Amino acid sequence: MLLLLGSLAACSHPAEQEHDRAPDHDSPPDTGLEHVPEDTAPGWTPCPGPASAGLNEIVSANLHGIADETGDQPDWIEIAPTSPGVEVDIGGWTLGTTAEGGWPIPDGTVLTDQTRLYYAAGDATIADHTDFTLDPDGDELFLSMPTADGPCVADHVVLPRLYNDISYGRSGVDPGAWEYFLAPTPGAPNTTESRPGFADPPALLPAAGFYATPVTVSATSAGRITYTLDGSLPTSESTAYATPVDLDATAQPVVVRARAYVAGLWPSRPSTATYSEDPTILDGRVMVISLTVDPPDLWNEETGIYVYGENAEPQYPFFGANFWQEWEKDAHVEIFGSDGTQVIDQDAGIQIAGGYSRAFDQRNFEIVARSGYGPQTFATPIFPNEDLAGYRHLYLRNGGDWCSTQIVDASVQAVFRGDDDRHWPAIDAQAYRPVLVYLNGAFWGEYELKERLDEYWIADHRGEGPDDLDRVKLGWTHEANWTLEEGTWDAFDALDSLAGEDLSTPDAWARFDASVDVQNFASAIVVQGWIGNSDWWINNLRMWRPHRDDGKWRWMVYDFGHGWTDYSYDHLTTSISDNWSGLPIAAALTNPDFRTLLVNAHADYLNTSLAPERARATVTALADEVRPVMQKQRDRWCSGASMDDWESEVSYAETFAERRPAAIDAQLIDHFGLSGHATLSLTADPPEGGTYTLAVLSVTPPFTGRYYAGVPVTVTAVPAEGYVFSGWTDSALGTNPTVVLPMLGGTSVMARFAPR
Repeated sequence: MLLLLGSLAACSHPAEQEHDRAPDHDSPPDTGLEHVPEDTAPGWTPCPGPASAGLNEIVSANLHGIADETGDQPDWIEIAPTSPGVEVDIGGWTLGTTAEGGWPIPDGTVLTDQTRLYYAAGDATIADHTDFTLDPDGDELFLSMPTADGPCVADHVVLPRLYNDISYGRSGVDPGAWEYFLAPTPGAPNTTESRPGFADPPALLPAAGFYATPVTVSATSAGRITYTLDGSLPTSESTAYATPVDLDATAQPVVVRARAYVAGLWPSRPSTATYSEDPTILDGRVMVISLTVDPPDLWNEETGIYVYGENAEPQYPFFGANFWQEWEKDAHVEIFGSDGTQVIDQDAGIQIAGGYSRAFDQRNFEIVARSGYGPQTFATPIFPNEDLAGYRHLYLRNGGDWCSTQIVDASVQAVFRGDDDRHWPAIDAQAYRPVLVYLNGAFWGEYELKERLDEYWIADHRGEGPDDLDRVKLGWTHEANWTLEEGTWDAFDALDSLAGEDLSTPDAWARFDASVDVQNFASAIVVQGWIGNSDWWINNLRMWRPHRDDGKWRWMVYDFGHGWTDYSYDHLTTSISDNWSGLPIAAALTNPDFRTLLVNAHADYLNTSLAPERARATVTALADEVRPVMQKQRDRWCSGASMDDWESEVSYAETFAERRPAAIDAQLIDHFGLSGHATLSLTADPPEGGTYTLAVLSVTPPFTGRYYAGVPVTVTAVPAEGYVFSGWTDSALGTNPTVVLPMLGGTSVMARFAPR
């Protein structure tokens, strides 16, 4: 809407117009151009007299709305002139979340009768994109103009909490008042209806959860309430709430959704709660996730994310199907701990995720916390051993080896962990736990709940980013293709170029070593080789580096559905024989230092995570964890396949874990021409005085492991807190805490540590 007073007809306020993303209205609208008196202005100077241009309409959570020329959907701000037919030159004015130092509007920007749209993208390298963003939780926005005495504020608005795709703008009834629009009009007059606020969401009692007795649900709120019991969004035509509702939630949980309607306000956001009268669901002692999605967003042939749709190819994996599109829909997420305690209850986004496994009938989900839906994270320590208070993205995977053991991916996540049950620092992988998922109350199967390997994982676990990274991904659609997820291709192209050089030379190797985290690179090869993942090399590759000159590439490991075949499978034959874009293994192996590192990386893990008894016990524990719920999973998705078949496959998995190390050891000796083994023993005086760092991991003494004769092992003595390294018991090793042991035979060393 142009700020032309009286130029628009007043809009009516019918009492029951629908919207599923209505925010609570908990602050009064800002008064817009009615400036605060100068002597009470909060740290900024208003411009004298009426402004010639002002803020008009704002969206601070643009999730499904207008896209910019790059296809992204940044938040946006609209400016309009205040008088018809008068040109206003706003070049040199500024937009920002503070009165001073805002983003400068380019010189020569002239408004006539048209509004001007700017994207609050946080990246001003594109025309009409600002260098700041807006906070959906609430913000301030200033339009300032330059004067001889410094900038003055031409317009200012305090933005309330805004949810996805709702705008806050000047009312058609009173352009001095700000109201909410459910149908934003970017770049055009605000001719759609606006209202001053929203009804409060109904309160549902009792709390969501699992009950051993029949459940009766009551709803309270001002105004009229309607509700549904099938996951659909309530409308004004849904069942009217009059008295408490008796549920029938014995066969499967029931999702109650309720909404309030108050005359003159927008309808409330829906309240959602899942109830079960079958507490035996918790007998499996695994976490339960209830996903509630408006059914058309799942099943509509044109817009539903779960169905094939009209464009699906006839053969697996059905490219072109709706579930291959990058569509995100609104969802409500409830997460219950294994004891039934609700730990998450919030709106979020939901997408179909994964590669070819998304074409299984039980599809993968990604659930996304965004400010536009509600809280910005799923704020609970879902994976306790990770020491993270919350997660932005969570991944629900159908197991990869669907209707087999369904723990092949989980096995890698669990096996490659240290004694503290955390991933070894050289490995970038996902935390895991099993969950039961219910979709609109229907049992949807046992899933692997995992972290999402994205920029937030990198920030949380590696302390880099999330906005200053190079991230690339290789994955199959119709053919293998690389995707730039963040940053530029420059460093990736440089790595590919380096792979074409002779890395056996010191100069080339020094540049490669400066570009690659070689411990992580070697560890990724070990991980993929242990599980025998044949779907690697030219697929399922994720790489990242800090976007700076000294940033080193790291490889993430995930998606092992094509592993765990034959424990004697020789993965090394392919891995060391060639180079692939983004995976220059053969080139790196021309350098003797990397050959030594790769051999010793295998030995480090074979002596710890992959030790036969330990690896087998880990797989057994994973199977024990999901066994109580596996028959239910197989009844739902696997045509009722017997548990005998599952037990047989688990038995093979245990055998694989136990026998795989010997096969890898024999293949290392064969491919690298090794002459046999040599035992390494590490002790400390006193025993609690410190630890040892080996090729790719750290161990606590006393430690004994089997390494390879004639392959030097580098060890570093690391003092514990309160101690210092004071030397080696063998004075021939010198005084440096790092030593290279030639491993010409059995080798024992002891480091001495002294109290600080």
